Amino acid sequence: MPKKGLFLIAGLLVFSSVSFVQVQDLPLAGKAAEIVISSGRPILASTARELMMMKAYLSVQVRSGNLRSFKIQTEEDLGIVHHRYESYYQGVKVWGAQLIEHQRNGKTYLINGQIFDDIVLSVTPAVDGAAASAVALADLKDPVFEPLGEPELLILPLKTGYVLAYEVKHARTDALMISFVEARRGAVLFKYNDVKTESSIGYGVGILGDAKKLSVQFKDNKYTMIDLMRPGKLVTADMYNGEDIRTTYYINDTDNVWTDPVAVDAHAYIGWIYDYFYLVHNRRGMDGANSQLVVNIHYGKNYSNAFYTSQTNWLYFGDGDPNQQYPYTAALDIVGHEFAHGVTQTTSGLIYWGASGALNEAFSDIMGVSCEFFHQPTGNGYMQAEWWEGEDIRKPFAAGRDLSDPHRLVFMTQYGWRYPDHYSEFYDFTAYNNWDNNGVHINQSIATHWYYLLANGGTNRKSGIAVAGIGIGDAERIAYRGWVNYLTPNATFHDARVATIQAAVDLFGGSSTQVSRVTTAWNAVGVY
Repeated sequence: MPKKGLFLIAGLLVFSSVSFVQVQDLPLAGKAAEIVISSGRPILASTARELMMMKAYLSVQVRSGNLRSFKIQTEEDLGIVHHRYESYYQGVKVWGAQLIEHQRNGKTYLINGQIFDDIVLSVTPAVDGAAASAVALADLKDPVFEPLGEPELLILPLKTGYVLAYEVKHARTDALMISFVEARRGAVLFKYNDVKTESSIGYGVGILGDAKKLSVQFKDNKYTMIDLMRPGKLVTADMYNGEDIRTTYYINDTDNVWTDPVAVDAHAYIGWIYDYFYLVHNRRGMDGANSQLVVNIHYGKNYSNAFYTSQTNWLYFGDGDPNQQYPYTAALDIVGHEFAHGVTQTTSGLIYWGASGALNEAFSDIMGVSCEFFHQPTGNGYMQAEWWEGEDIRKPFAAGRDLSDPHRLVFMTQYGWRYPDHYSEFYDFTAYNNWDNNGVHINQSIATHWYYLLANGGTNRKSGIAVAGIGIGDAERIAYRGWVNYLTPNATFHDARVATIQAAVDLFGGSSTQVSRVTTAWNAVGVY
């Protein structure tokens, strides 16, 4: 029988991401929020003249310290390097502002992102970081929250102008709150929840009754759920219904026949997902560097959710409501969904709010479904691949979200809100205190329906525009490349259109059928 052993306490706490299931409780309608984030002046330089001017601009701004290199993403197979720069003003970072220089074989072929070149602002705060942290904690009205790191002074770009503010982070077991505290008066501007491996072959039966082989470690006369067969060490660990995300336990066994079906599915699926991202996208693990990944099962008591948080850079899965759900590791696409949040966190860093947050969620649904089609037979039943998300945990079998026909499903039954399949139906929840980080879980379906039309083909219900599909093989590479390499943290749906068109150009050429179909699919869902 499995036995538990004390596992490693998580180390550094950083910036986090998101959960899979939508928020259940809707606040009462109230005064519309006044905070609207500005995306600055968009830049897209591709012609020789545009690139010459932007490279000169980059050079000047880097020398002055207004642009600072902070991340380089390399695609060795294509000879492409993506160099990300963050924007600063008088030494203070502009929140979410990035420029990306893209080079192929050492030659710049594209520069995109945003410029905030009209800032006129004193960067001397009237309150210090400690005071800002105290204000943010008081505003959360929950003493269980603990501060994460030091408050960061930055410039917040709003539609109404620029504000000097502190970004303050507080965490508890199920949330990572990001608060922005105005640095002159000490008032909270707004906040949001950012809770966005020698091996041996074992045997076990999953939640839905299927037999699975498992890569495990044999050491000290026991087997442990540590997969060392993949280059990235994959660990499946047990929380025994606990909620302290920093404490979890190794899962051990003496005969290598594993009897916990939740653990069997989690350990098998995380290996399958690693394989998908490596074989299809040449990605080495969740962070691209084959760092250890821990998948935690039995989080909480009948917890109906799954999530990734970069407080630990781990994944967490609840067992669900047994009357309506199977444990969340029963669904390959849910495990892939959470893994993809970690990919987003370590690449484009899409801010989990509004449009960029919806794109964050969309990427996870797109990758989750793509994992299914890569590993499972096409069909309409448990452990089969179709254009639904989260169907394998549901009793009876049903879609959690439907990429092929989002509008048929109701997001909140009591309000009758349906998932949109066209940008004209984009939800704005400012009148509801920016509920669900201003609709990240509902607006995502616009982009996931774009993906369905691109891969499978079809006609959009709203626009009537028909799209001829290019197949999931080409579509998944285009979507991954666009989201990971071209989007900046505060990206809009228009930016996603531009990014994926460019991704198609990179992969298939500017006059290719794929570029045309990507464009038509975005037109079909109303994103221009």
